[in-house]
Amino acid sequence: MNERYLQTFQYGMSAQLRELSLDEVLLYVRNHLHSFLLDESVCFCFIERLANDPDAAGNETAQKALLYLLDKALQHRPFRLGLLEAAVRLTGNPQVRQRMDLVARHMREKETYDLITGLDLKHDAEEVGEFLAGLTRVCPDHVPAAQYALYVGRLLGVSAEPWLENFVCPEPLRRDWDMALFNHHATLCDFDRAMALWPTLSHASLRETGLNLAAAMFVAAGETETAIRLYENSLRQDPRQTPVRLRLAQLQSPFAADASLLSRRRVNICLYSWNKADMLGQTLESLSRSAIGPARIDVLLNGCTDHSREVVEKARALFPHNQLTVHDLHVNIGAPAARNWLTNLPEVRTSDYIAFLDDDVTVQEDWLAAFLTVAETDPEIGAVGCKVLHPGEPAMYQYLFRYVAIADHGLLRMSLPAPENMYDTRLYDVIRETRSVMGCLHLLRTSALAGIPAGFDIRFSPSQVDDIDHDIALCLNGYRIMYCGTVACVHHQSSGKNETKATLAKPDLGAIMGNDIKFYFKHADHLDRLKALDNLSLDLGVPLPEF
Repeated sequence: MNERYLQTFQYGMSAQLRELSLDEVLLYVRNHLHSFLLDESVCFCFIERLANDPDAAGNETAQKALLYLLDKALQHRPFRLGLLEAAVRLTGNPQVRQRMDLVARHMREKETYDLITGLDLKHDAEEVGEFLAGLTRVCPDHVPAAQYALYVGRLLGVSAEPWLENFVCPEPLRRDWDMALFNHHATLCDFDRAMALWPTLSHASLRETGLNLAAAMFVAAGETETAIRLYENSLRQDPRQTPVRLRLAQLQSPFAADASLLSRRRVNICLYSWNKADMLGQTLESLSRSAIGPARIDVLLNGCTDHSREVVEKARALFPHNQLTVHDLHVNIGAPAARNWLTNLPEVRTSDYIAFLDDDVTVQEDWLAAFLTVAETDPEIGAVGCKVLHPGEPAMYQYLFRYVAIADHGLLRMSLPAPENMYDTRLYDVIRETRSVMGCLHLLRTSALAGIPAGFDIRFSPSQVDDIDHDIALCLNGYRIMYCGTVACVHHQSSGKNETKATLAKPDLGAIMGNDIKFYFKHADHLDRLKALDNLSLDLGVPLPEF
């Protein structure tokens, strides 16, 4: 294991990228582009790594990638002075230079601004927002402060704040500001405010970031043909956008779930729970409102000492057409063993598919029909998962899908599970192959489990990593993992929007680190096989992103 493992665990992607060669970094970027659009934090992380590589200046591909990333970052933050300065140094673009000079001219109270922007948004976002609002009251044309306030508001899920009424944008920057404000509202799915701004924008000057958000806005308004034209325009500007290609294909040929599969396939729905009676009750109520046909339901109470048994017994009445069985265990055996207990029940093994639900989810009405429809397209599909969201409005992405990002240099790292701090504009409402999906709501092909006799690895108890490891095992056995983004699941626990490794309690952090180390050593002797489970090697039916 890499001696700097703890740094890569603590500091995430930025530390991981430092362990890679320049060519490996460029491959990492392309893999990411084949999954998600670039969010600000990832963009800045890639820029920092490439800009500080001594070999990048003489590498044509690296220079193309760096310019591409700078352009994307400026679409997110058009008034960030450091980005503008970097773009001017690399390109000498006179328009960018003019904007840089204008922004610098309105950078008043710089010392105060630097102090504010140096605060930790993971812990102090609300206070930072208040400080920025105060700064814009003193300096109503402080464009950098206004832009940063929008960013902080987005982290907090706030589309419009009082300080906006007092902000006076310098006229030469008005077009860029209106676009930034439109992007802000649309990113937060505040499509009413975004639509009100739409007629005021210079449509001929729209870049792909704005075009994608405008397309999402028109999808929400039911104007699919307009959205399709906007996505097509976006791809003409930047053909590297795999998510946009997949979304466009989905809009042109919408996925339809086959409800007849509910009665034509035998399905067993499994849940396990430990002392979350009220949340378990809400999950069962949500399940009862969905279409599950005659599926069997098995609920394992994992050493519960609360009133979970009473909750499940009361919920029986919600499922008049389903056999519901409760299994009581005297102790909590952890998530992996609970899953194995359920999947090895003789009556469960006779099913065609096994669906697992966490005890803290809200599901949509047609989730099971959609999963079955995807699974039935290919007998080699071993698992199907969905789009997982944080609770609340606007809904922030919690987990979409993952692949093996690094399996070398003494490291084993999965990719990011979703764009960071981004809201559900439905861009990822697509069907695509991947390497791992979230285990809180997913479907397993029962016959595929025979090739994994150990099941979910109990070394990862009490939780975390076992579902990823199981998906990897399916992939290594030749099965495919599918992401069905037309199904959304709200996952209520561990759902703090700003929860990170830095905010976890030390025992929880230690458990995660322990499982991370176990994951590495379990696969250390065949990292080459895991390295092949990247993203670019998947055939998604679209061109690969190239520089």
